[in-house]
Amino acid sequence: MATTTKSYRWIQKELEQSDPYVDYEAIFRLVTCYGSNDFINSLIYTLIFPNFVVTEHGARVVWREDGGKVLRAATSRVEQTQTTNDTWWYYGPSDVRTQKSVEKINRLHTHWAKRYPGHFSHNDDYVYTLAYSAIFMHRLRLRLGLSGFSEKVKIASYLFMSDMIKLFYSEGGVPITDWPESWDGLIAYCEAFENAPRPGSNEGHLIATAIYEHFAFRFFWPSMRWLGLAIPKSLTLPTTLKAHRIEPPSPLLQAAIVFVLGWLIWLMETFGPDPTSAFLPEWENMPKEKQVARCKEHEKLDQQFPKHYATRPNSVMGCPFQTFIGAEKMNGNPPTK
Repeated sequence: MATTTKSYRWIQKELEQSDPYVDYEAIFRLVTCYGSNDFINSLIYTLIFPNFVVTEHGARVVWREDGGKVLRAATSRVEQTQTTNDTWWYYGPSDVRTQKSVEKINRLHTHWAKRYPGHFSHNDDYVYTLAYSAIFMHRLRLRLGLSGFSEKVKIASYLFMSDMIKLFYSEGGVPITDWPESWDGLIAYCEAFENAPRPGSNEGHLIATAIYEHFAFRFFWPSMRWLGLAIPKSLTLPTTLKAHRIEPPSPLLQAAIVFVLGWLIWLMETFGPDPTSAFLPEWENMPKEKQVARCKEHEKLDQQFPKHYATRPNSVMGCPFQTFIGAEKMNGNPPTK
């Protein structure tokens, strides 16, 4: 792909000069990695991850017996997930950094498979995760009333994920199979997976509510956390909310949130310059003192969040911190809110 200076519409110019069959890694980087920040990254994580734990086995290995990182290290988990995904999306499947990162995930799955045998052997979990990741931004844009991906970006996204899926293997080192044969195949696969009957699980409910609560807890004042909860729920797939037994916001509130967010993005894209910075290189080049301060900020949030979550009405049904909160109340110490 030809390189140009970062002009007002530099991303659009790069896309116009690109060949989706050759430059698909660069195209995918351009449409997914620029213009993000902690708020956007956390919102994307909040919208994406609950879809991957609609199955009982998927939820069990994430929540485990104590809430896992999704409860006990929620902020750190968001950052870890985002930097991992950004490594893949920014460098692409042909880069050794992506390959090493994926292999680390494969080894992590192998480790947890010893404790949860059979839970990492479901081929459709891997296919759905990568297929969903390919089409996520396209579907989100359509949900917000914006234009979806162009044909060029669809081709590039499909080819990008077709290379990514080859790097993964399921339990026992089994290669992933049944990858769809086209962009439309990705859409059809995801819709079939999402519309399959899902009985849901206690763990899935806890994971989803913890993720929504963490987003609101981290970025919204207490008096506005109702909005922090309503935003991701309004943009989450109805089938995902149903599987996790979560009530959606009112239709009026959903419509208002979708309209405002879509309008703001349209304004920025129409009248603002293309973003020039990407999250991953900024994170990699962050000064040491800023890295330390960032870690301390995340650790503080991670210490506060479990107690906050345990006081929430939707944290019932097995939250391991309920017992802790009950003991504090008995001792006359009110929980942290």
